Amino acid sequence: MDILGDLSGIRSIQLEELKTLALLRTERPELIHAVLLQGVCSLTDKWNKEIALYINRSGRVNGVAIGHHASVKLPSVRAREASHLRCIHTHPGGNFRLSSVDLSAFEVLGLESMTSIGIQNGKITGSELAYIAENGTILTKPFTAQELERLDYEEFLAENRTRQITKKCSIPEEERAYLVSVEDEEIAQELLTELAELARTAGVIVVGQLLQPKRYGSSVSYIGKGKLEILNQQIQNTHANVLICDDELTPAQLRNLEKYTDIKVLDRTGLILDIFAQRAKSREGKLQVELAQLQYLLPRLTGQGQALSRLGGGIGTRGPGESKLEMDKRRVRQRIHALEQELKEIRKHRRTQRQQRIRSGLQLAALVGYTNAGKTTFLQKAMEQTRARGESLVGENKLFATLDPTVRSLQIGSNRQILMSDTVGFIQKLPPQLLNAFLATLEEVQNADVLLHVLDASHPQALEQADTVHNILKELDCGDKPTITILNKTDQVEQITDLNRLAQQLPHPIALSLKNGDSLQAVWKMLEKLLPENNYIE
Repeated sequence: MDILGDLSGIRSIQLEELKTLALLRTERPELIHAVLLQGVCSLTDKWNKEIALYINRSGRVNGVAIGHHASVKLPSVRAREASHLRCIHTHPGGNFRLSSVDLSAFEVLGLESMTSIGIQNGKITGSELAYIAENGTILTKPFTAQELERLDYEEFLAENRTRQITKKCSIPEEERAYLVSVEDEEIAQELLTELAELARTAGVIVVGQLLQPKRYGSSVSYIGKGKLEILNQQIQNTHANVLICDDELTPAQLRNLEKYTDIKVLDRTGLILDIFAQRAKSREGKLQVELAQLQYLLPRLTGQGQALSRLGGGIGTRGPGESKLEMDKRRVRQRIHALEQELKEIRKHRRTQRQQRIRSGLQLAALVGYTNAGKTTFLQKAMEQTRARGESLVGENKLFATLDPTVRSLQIGSNRQILMSDTVGFIQKLPPQLLNAFLATLEEVQNADVLLHVLDASHPQALEQADTVHNILKELDCGDKPTITILNKTDQVEQITDLNRLAQQLPHPIALSLKNGDSLQAVWKMLEKLLPENNYIE
């Protein structure tokens, strides 16, 4: 009998021991032969790997797999044969609960039953058995080690399959994400915190996180082999069904992680694109998101594993480009070209509007800053305090709440008229596809006469966020524009020394709290100093 799966690090004599154990025949009405179970538990503890046994109704072992059983390719069996097989597999680490991956494999393979057994220090911590009721519902039942030893398997199935359903085993319908970061330890926690906030913004429940120092990362699988084992165990423990990585993965890394974990894998870029897809409301915004999605997708069309087949909805599959994810490269390139042409027309229209603005003498102040710093709230407060006309704006406490540019005419000071534009927020590791796709929107920043950099002064990494904004502005050739720094959320700053430190290192700082409704007069005075002498209403 061949033993399938991850055999690395296992001596041939130990494999022979497992093969000998697999010759033991389980007698009715046992679930598994007692000696076979004891031996498998001992080897699980010794190797720190899952062991899966596939036993037919005559009690003979038909197949053995080592490692993550759901990713092991089993010998093909007919549906009728599969329905007569029970899978019994161990969980090193002690968690005996069936994971969502286990339940998915059980359902897909069409097995008679699946049992998970927790192993810690060579002892059984408990077990859980999944089976299918007469109406097709998947049900589960937990057992202690003693109950498992005394279990009459055939009697249990006969009684429980026909019993009225009291508990439905639910493969979690909500998306539960496990986060992974490969980064230097001094900044890793900050990035993981931000990744968790991005995931929650996308509507995903975060159930855990794993960090690996950058020096131990892998170009093949993103994280090293040891961490992969830990990750797989944690995915089972937390019932995670989405893996989110805090970097842009290569196609090979994406494919290998999907193969190993057997759950949906998303990288930071894919996550941000998903949020943008949810936020885009205008035609221009939707076009820009679709362009960014397809530019991101194009190099991943070849050998992307299961990613392109996961079109059942959820994170990473939303947006105007979702129905086009299975295009071949030629059609994707054609669509990218068409989108670029449409966006060129939009940019042309914007240039016409800008020329009209220049002829009118109105100058433009563009709001820039890290996402969720308070840019939209600033524009709304500015409209209220200057009694400007226009639709009210609602600043949401979410990342990337604003995608579409908003321009309002304001009268500042005694009689000066300007235009103010709200723009998309920036973030660390901003995908280059987004900068390129949102060029039409970001031209508002490039053509502004002055920039208003809104900064969350209460954030622990406020200075690092400011550096991120400055670096992106340099990429847009806007690094030398006159800039006013709005130190927002001062009501949440705990130490005045932190505020002073920011004020000393950033240009033209003005501290205020938009939440408390602080006056913007200091901002208007600074604007009048920095803007050329025109635009006054007579």
